[in-house]
Amino acid sequence: MKKILACVLLMASMIMSGCKSENATNRIYVFSQPGCIHCEHAREYMQRYYKNYDIKELNIREGNNMGYMLGYARKFKVSQQSLGTPFIVMGNQYIMGWGNQQVKDFNRYAKNFRPTMKQTPK
Repeated sequence: MKKILACVLLMASMIMSGCKSENATNRIYVFSQPGCIHCEHAREYMQRYYKNYDIKELNIREGNNMGYMLGYARKFKVSQQSLGTPFIVMGNQYIMGWGNQQVKDFNRYAKNFRPTMKQTPK
C-alpha cells in the first residue's frame, strides 16, 4: 500500500510540474530512444531549424524518462498501447511520430515558443 501511495504521489508531482503552460517554461520535451529513425529525423530537423530553442531530449531508456513520458501520455489521454517515439510535448500540445503532418504541427506549435538568447563569448 505504501508503494502504491508513493507511486501516486510521484506521478502527481511529475504531472503537476509538467503541466505548466508553454509560456511559463518555454521548453519543448522530446522523448526518444536509440535506434528510432523517426527520432533521428526529428532531432536533425530541430537542430537545423530550431537550434536556438529550449529543446530537451529525453532518452526513454535512461533514468525515469519513461515514467515522465507515461505521465504526459496520461495527461493527453494517449494509451500505452499506441504510445511511440518520438513523443514531443509542446506546452498543452503533443506530437507523436515524425512525418510530413508532424513537421507541420511542430512548426505551428513552435510559434508559441521563443528562441533562447545565446550569449556570445567576449
